[in-house]
Amino acid sequence: MSLALPFLTPFVGREEEKRLYQQLLTQSNPWVLLITGQGGIGKSRLLARLAEETPQNVVTLKLNFAIPSLRIDPLTVLEELLPQSESFVDAQQMQHTQQVLADGRSKLSHPAGNLTQEIHLAESASFQGQGMQLNINTAIVELRRQIRAQATQAFYDLLLTLASSRLVLLLDTCEWLGEAEASEVGQWLLNDLLPSLHERLHRKGKRCHVVMTSRMPLSMMTIRRQEVYAHKLPFLDQSATDDYLLQIGVTDTSVRQRLYDITHGHALCVEIIGLLWQQQGDRPLTIADLPQLQDQFNEQALLEYLQPLLYQRLPSPFRELTKYSVLLRSFDLPMLEAMFDDLLPPKSRAELFEQFIRYPYIEARGHQRYACHDLIRNLQAPRIRVQEPAQWQQYHQRALTHLADIEPYPLDWYYHAIVLNEEQGISLWEEAVQGAYIRDNREYFSALLEVAHDETLDLTPGSSATRANWQGRFYAYGFEMQAALVSYEQALELFRAVGSKLGEANVRKAIGDVQQFRDEREAALVSYEQALELFRAVGDRLGEANVRQAIGDVQQFRKEMQAALVSYEQALELFRAVGDRLGEANVRKAIGLMAARLEQYEAALNLLTEAYELYQSIRDNYSQSITLYYRSLVYEATEDNARAIADMRIAVDIVEHLKLPWADEWRQRLEDLQEGSEE
Repeated sequence: MSLALPFLTPFVGREEEKRLYQQLLTQSNPWVLLITGQGGIGKSRLLARLAEETPQNVVTLKLNFAIPSLRIDPLTVLEELLPQSESFVDAQQMQHTQQVLADGRSKLSHPAGNLTQEIHLAESASFQGQGMQLNINTAIVELRRQIRAQATQAFYDLLLTLASSRLVLLLDTCEWLGEAEASEVGQWLLNDLLPSLHERLHRKGKRCHVVMTSRMPLSMMTIRRQEVYAHKLPFLDQSATDDYLLQIGVTDTSVRQRLYDITHGHALCVEIIGLLWQQQGDRPLTIADLPQLQDQFNEQALLEYLQPLLYQRLPSPFRELTKYSVLLRSFDLPMLEAMFDDLLPPKSRAELFEQFIRYPYIEARGHQRYACHDLIRNLQAPRIRVQEPAQWQQYHQRALTHLADIEPYPLDWYYHAIVLNEEQGISLWEEAVQGAYIRDNREYFSALLEVAHDETLDLTPGSSATRANWQGRFYAYGFEMQAALVSYEQALELFRAVGSKLGEANVRKAIGDVQQFRDEREAALVSYEQALELFRAVGDRLGEANVRQAIGDVQQFRKEMQAALVSYEQALELFRAVGDRLGEANVRKAIGLMAARLEQYEAALNLLTEAYELYQSIRDNYSQSITLYYRSLVYEATEDNARAIADMRIAVDIVEHLKLPWADEWRQRLEDLQEGSEE
């Protein structure tokens, strides 16, 4: 028996969102309401309810970008909107618009070999006088642009004939507009169609309002921030959840309370549990059917009791796919084929996949990947690990093998590597995190941390300590210093518990760095001294070198220049002994800057030049640019403007290539130097 998924279920709560919508309809600005929230939280149901509560004298047009065809072609979007608007616009103008679209479709249906005339027209229209010979692909692109522009203009003209003075567009699942496959439609809709339509109707004394739902914020280049009201959709509150459960027949107050505790008001979870309730038939679920607990309710046990009911009602292969796909952080059809080759008949795999991803507990994760809802993953995966260790090992190995063929390794590869061999997997994960940190790739850094924080992992204290340490670095990287300290303290406690002096040393050094950033210099020195003692105890000369350099930085800030120089010299000796050219370069730069502050310019130039050459040898472009910037300041102080300009010119080229945020500021300094030299 298949699980019957109801299309109509009770709608509850969302009073604030309904109020915002009615307010939107009465004002001229903001005219866009953007509703964001995680998958399954009830955005689509809310949009359907808002459509029902729209006044009858307001024309409502709807689009749902979960429909694949709407994501790849602007003409399809217009073709979807035309029949919805037919009753409210001029019939003759409607015929004209339909004809424009039909003519465009006809032109685009020509095979490439018959595009000679279009190529000629495109050349004449867009490249007149340039003598450029367009190839077929360029001609098709230009033709598509022209047809889209003509169709869009016809649509504008059509909606200007609206009988109503107000128009509402309800756009669902708009997160797709940020995906690569929908880039053309997304840019056209958000940056052309919507703002232009709003402006044209406004000039005619009419109003255009837009409500969009999306899992994430949207990039809108031509709609100003003040024209958009962004609202994050929360979970259903307890009152709304209680109302829902009452409407489907859950009359027992204690059961309703427990069901709310399970779902926390997540709309999808409430709907799944409500569906299971409704399918009890003549014997409705009662408190007696729940796990028998004496004084306290164990939420996890209740969920594990309800979980099998979901699987038992699913037909094969969806039962097995649901059960074991929880072992995957995300999947697409090739992944499921690799995992469940024996479950998926070759001739119907695509069809079964499309059916599977329509179940309400399957979430779209972007880039055409999907995943079981976190609630189901977090409950089912630990059960499989304990009760079915052979399947646990087998399916994770299949996933790892499949992902190993993709270069570079996808994020999920690290997850399965950790599951199968935690010590080795965490080591490989840490290498990837360190690489992201060095390359200044904050987005990838964050994504790797999410992998290691997957709730289905059962990490040992040592691995948890490593994860907490890198989480602290991530926070410090983003200047969230209090959060960094919290993570570092967790890591410190775990490293001490497992007896890792090296781990403890690294964390104490990191804590000192945070304290130094916060101008807590005395505390920083204490942390550095503790780290130094631990590094020396384990014989880590590189760690000792880094700490001695950090101590030198504190001493220099406190104007203890002689002490700072001693610390730097000790660090330099250690860096050279272990062959760390980056560390050596960093220390030479630090000593050089100290010399510059003391107006010892010749020494400063020598040291900065040595640092620059070391950075060049290891191809550290970022540090090269910083060193050149400082050296240019020294040259400027010695009135050697030619060399100051030469250094700044190279530094600016580097930072502009790296797209660093201070590129404009440096470019301005270069121009100032050049102007000063001319004077």
